[in-house]
Parts: sequence; C-alpha cells; structure tokens
Amino acid sequence: METMITENQWDLILNKYEKLMYKICHMITGDTATASFDDNLQDIQLAALEAVLGFTKQDGGKNGSFDDFWGTKGFDQYIKTCLWTKKNNKGAKITKKSNLYKGTVSTDKEEVLNIEDTNTNSNTLIFLEEITHKLNDTQKEIINTVISNPDIIKPNGKINIKQLAEEINSTWFETDKQIKQLSLTLKNEF
Repeated sequence: METMITENQWDLILNKYEKLMYKICHMITGDTATASFDDNLQDIQLAALEAVLGFTKQDGGKNGSFDDFWGTKGFDQYIKTCLWTKKNNKGAKITKKSNLYKGTVSTDKEEVLNIEDTNTNSNTLIFLEEITHKLNDTQKEIINTVISNPDIIKPNGKINIKQLAEEINSTWFETDKQIKQLSLTLKNEF
C-alpha cells in the first residue's frame, strides 16, 4: 500500500528541509551535463519523497502515517540520512564517469567550436622549467615521478601518497609534507 503525500505535507517538508536540499545540491559537483543544479535538486526531492514512503513502510508500518511521524526525531534523522546518501551515491557515479567527460565542452554555442586548443605539453614543460628554482630536490623528484607514472594519480585527481612514497623511497609523512608544499608553490591542490 503506497501512500501519497498531500501538497500541505510536501510544503511542510520543503519548509523544514529545502535549505538542506539546496546545500546538498550545491555540493554535488561535476560537469553540468551530468550534474546540473536543477537535476540534482530533482533527485534530492525525489529522495525526500522516497524517504517518506520508506519511513511509512518501516517495521511493517509501525511508524504510522505522515501525520503520525512528522516532527519526530526518528523521521528527521531518517530523511536527512536519505538525502545525504543520495548525494553520496550520485557523487560516486559522477566521479566514476569524470574521466569520460574530462576535457570535453558543451557544443550548444557556436563559438565553442571555434576555440583553438592552446594547452599543449610544451606549455606545461615551459611552466615547470620556470618554477624549478623554487623546488627542492624531493619536489622535483615527485614531479618527475608523477609525469613518468600518471597512474599515481587516483581517479578523483588526488595523488596516491603511499604509492608515490614507495616509488621515491620516502616515508608517507615526508611525501605528504612535500606534496602540500608543492601545492602551495604551484597554487594547485594535489
């Protein structure tokens, strides 16, 4: 027996949880083609509706109807858990697909088709040559190791510190410290 909620009940949910829903939607990031704010909001709102249905069915219906459990601590925790779980699940899917969309652009605008690719490896090498005087030997070794073995970079874009530390024959702590210093020097987060 599926129960529908009324418009007034939905308004209660929005009045209490809409700011949380917006916050969660803004935290789901990625390509707008895969995670636009409107799509995220729709998914989160559906998760809220499913939470109401799930809470109603829990323990064979012992929670009662919406009016019985609305405002209880148990329902409050349940719906928040459902919303955050939806965010995490969607975020995980986006992360898995991020390599497929990396470097792509939307072509709905004609000027995008005329953009020339100016990001070449030679530009990167020139940049690295310009900053090497700011780097210590360990940091230079880290950069060379990552360039020669890009598998050290995890799918989420972060460096696998344990693997890197093993390859440069250093401790995890020292490697992490050097990466943080590199991040500050390069103004980029690893």
